[in-house]
Amino acid sequence: MSSEDDKYGYVTDLAQAGTQKLGRTTEEVNALVKHLKEAVASVGKNGRVIHIAHSQGALLTSLAARELTPLEMNQIEVLAFGGAAALRKTVQTPWRRVVNYYSVNDPLLLVVPQAAQALRQGYFVGASGDSGDDFSSEFCFLAPRIGDPIQDHNLLGATYGQALAWEGQRFQSQYQSLVYRVGRTVDLRLTGPLWLNTVTGTLIITSSVQHVIQIVLHYLLAPIVLVLRVLYTLLQEGSRLALKVCGPVILSIAVLLKAVLEDLIRSVNKQEQYQPVHLALDLGEESGKKGKAKLQTQGGGPE
Repeated sequence: MSSEDDKYGYVTDLAQAGTQKLGRTTEEVNALVKHLKEAVASVGKNGRVIHIAHSQGALLTSLAARELTPLEMNQIEVLAFGGAAALRKTVQTPWRRVVNYYSVNDPLLLVVPQAAQALRQGYFVGASGDSGDDFSSEFCFLAPRIGDPIQDHNLLGATYGQALAWEGQRFQSQYQSLVYRVGRTVDLRLTGPLWLNTVTGTLIITSSVQHVIQIVLHYLLAPIVLVLRVLYTLLQEGSRLALKVCGPVILSIAVLLKAVLEDLIRSVNKQEQYQPVHLALDLGEESGKKGKAKLQTQGGGPE
């Protein structure tokens, strides 16, 4: 199908889907198997492959799973949108992650009983297979943005496009480092205006600028950020220890400085100097006798 108005393409797709719905392996299935195996090999044993399947693509993916090894499937995350088949994470198909997105008015819900059952039970469904094998089948149902079943079924339409944006944000936070994202943002800002001038020149400049930025960020800024993190941790731990050991001394010095500053302010303002209480009461013997006599006189009692 070349466009949404391609009626012949619709008929061809329906014929292919009917054949594949019977479980027959077609050229499209073999091509997908080859593509997924190459993708897994390219990312290495610790890498992840994000596989997006739409409509008939979900059916192709379910058939391609027969030709993939458990280790290969364990490195693949499958995101199905309006799939013609519900994909599950089972013992036989141990995908790394599976999410089946459906618009609640998607016409394919009529031909996918598992998805229709999941819709009746809730937005996210976890179940256990009849054979006793444990599996977690994930479904996410979306409110239609347009209201037309055909348009809401479109992968790049308003309904599934929103889910794609969610998954894109998740991919960035899970698998792209901050350094890479900053480098890509800077690259787009540097090369964006050049794209308006010439297409050929932009392709060359974009590639070279992106390469230079990646080298700078990887070999220069990344080690600096790591060193700063280590220094910050050491300073944080050191400050706690220093505060615990030197806290009393620092407090005493602060109190002494406070007293000196108060005396200095009084002297500048020509006020009386502050004297501790025990010095103010340290009177001579004669003065003490006078004070005592005065108190006795005020008391009114006989001598």
